[in-house]
Amino acid sequence: MKKFMVLILSAVSVMALSGCGGGGGDDGPVPETYFITDGFGNGVSDIIYHCDSGFSGVTNFEGAFTFDIVGDNCNFDLVTNGIVDDLFIEYDNDPFTDAGINGIYYECVENGILTESGTTSYDPLLDFNGFITDGSQHDGCTLFDIY
Repeated sequence: MKKFMVLILSAVSVMALSGCGGGGGDDGPVPETYFITDGFGNGVSDIIYHCDSGFSGVTNFEGAFTFDIVGDNCNFDLVTNGIVDDLFIEYDNDPFTDAGINGIYYECVENGILTESGTTSYDPLLDFNGFITDGSQHDGCTLFDIY
């Protein structure tokens, strides 16, 4: 009988301890807001975007868009509002700070053909820093694995 009780106690202990600790696997989307700006640091509004995480919308007057910072991909429609500016992705919307984001891989298309790809950059010594040059050359762009 003692062996049977020890066996039951051991089984209960294993089940109780298996539920402890850890933060779980999927905590859901983690929303983060970044900004698409022009060469003067001003927000670019009215860009329609859709992300794999389910976040979608239109950039506001500050150029703000929301996405899941953990591995999200977002598509941006550059045709709808006729963007002709160079575009930048920034951490904040203050036109007096340079808060560019480095290392986000992107691809842009026009008429279904890849027209530009690369990674976002910010380096004061380069002639061009940012996301893309002249948005009018593309129908849309996708930012991959944003974080």
